[in-house]
Amino acid sequence: MTDKNKDKLPKPSISIKGSDRAGTPIDIPIKPKKLKKQKRKKAMNSIALANIITLSTIFVGGFIYVTLHPHETKADDENRYLTKFPHFSAKSYASGDFTEGVADYFDDTVHDRAHIKEFISDYIIHLKGRKFGSEGEEAELFGSGFEKKQPTVTTTIAAGTTASTAVTTTAIAETTAPQEDAQADGELTNNILIINKRGVTLYGGAWGTEQEYASFVNQYKEKLENVNVYSMVLPTSSSFYLPEKYQNLAYSEKEDIDRLNASLDKVIPIDAYNILEAHKDEPIYSRTDHHWQPLGAYYAAQQFALTAGVPYPELSEYETITLPGYVGTLYMYTQSATLMNNPEDFVYYKPKTPVTVTRYNTRFEAPVSAELLLDPSFMPNSGYYMVFGSDERIVHVNTECKNGRTLVIFKDSYGNALLPMLTSSFENIYLCDIRYFDLNAADFIKMVGATDLLFAMCTFSAVGGNRICIKNNLTK
Repeated sequence: MTDKNKDKLPKPSISIKGSDRAGTPIDIPIKPKKLKKQKRKKAMNSIALANIITLSTIFVGGFIYVTLHPHETKADDENRYLTKFPHFSAKSYASGDFTEGVADYFDDTVHDRAHIKEFISDYIIHLKGRKFGSEGEEAELFGSGFEKKQPTVTTTIAAGTTASTAVTTTAIAETTAPQEDAQADGELTNNILIINKRGVTLYGGAWGTEQEYASFVNQYKEKLENVNVYSMVLPTSSSFYLPEKYQNLAYSEKEDIDRLNASLDKVIPIDAYNILEAHKDEPIYSRTDHHWQPLGAYYAAQQFALTAGVPYPELSEYETITLPGYVGTLYMYTQSATLMNNPEDFVYYKPKTPVTVTRYNTRFEAPVSAELLLDPSFMPNSGYYMVFGSDERIVHVNTECKNGRTLVIFKDSYGNALLPMLTSSFENIYLCDIRYFDLNAADFIKMVGATDLLFAMCTFSAVGGNRICIKNNLTK
């Protein structure tokens, strides 16, 4: 049979079993096209089923991993504890607080978060933040941002006067004061500039609150006539490391500090600004953290000791301890790859003279023997500033300096670094945080027999929401 005749043979038929109307079994032929369609549909159904099984396995496995696998409780790179799973109650469920808390819990405790953040920092975070400047000098602004508006001079001519007798007045251009953080628990604004591998906290101005701070401190002097009262408002990195072309992003800390000091009544101002400015080329502020470095605290404490007329040791009389790889709070707030990839040394100074330290709770109760400085070997590299201890406590230090002088320090977290620098200057020192103090401050100062009282905090606390704590501590 030739190939030509072979092509003319009828194609094999395929049929399925069926029956006619009388119920007699018959074969029902299936057309080839319909057969292909059925095969294709069957294949697609198999693929769909395989996809469903695969996705379900991934989903169920992921759900089991996320829900049953132990969640992290602390972020060492951020120096904080992570969100806890919320407590269930009918009230919290009805209000939506419980479900919102569950969502926050899973968002904050995602597994392997440190490596995920590292990946984001290396490959994604470069897209975050507003960029300024040319390549090589590029700056990044994190936060809502603002631009300082300069005063404008306008000339007004009163009716009945000539141009030669015109009255010249200065009108301040309209601008909006930065809103204070409702949580008076820190000293950071929401504006941070990353420039020259350094994070700079942008100072938003006092807007008259420097007068309130001064009035609150003056009240302490009124109640403590026989106590030397000092005010040391500390500038931040914004004053010394903001390049000229970015000066319009921040207000002058020095101008506000000068106005604040001028409003003090019988309270002795400590000029920390000028001594820090004189040493600004030294590592007196952290590049990756909003706090100063202990070296800055040394110079500020030296200026205070000079004003108070007490002895003060040379830096060589301390033991110098260097902790490499420090990446602090400014990375935590910005997640900046620049800061993460450019860690710094954290250098602190340990007094060689022995001291006796007692730690109390914020009501000056439950005394516990303690160390002046904590052991950093158990700390993450983001938490080295915690060598000075936490804020929620009262600390009493008894020293070998027998000069009859007792100092009480009311401070924010900046003030923690001052304590070891003054152990050769006063016989007794009491360190108290203005934000965590549960006694009447005047009564406490009299009770411990203080001869000297120092208010030591950075500008963000002095003119920000934390200043209210100073006033409130007099009424408890």
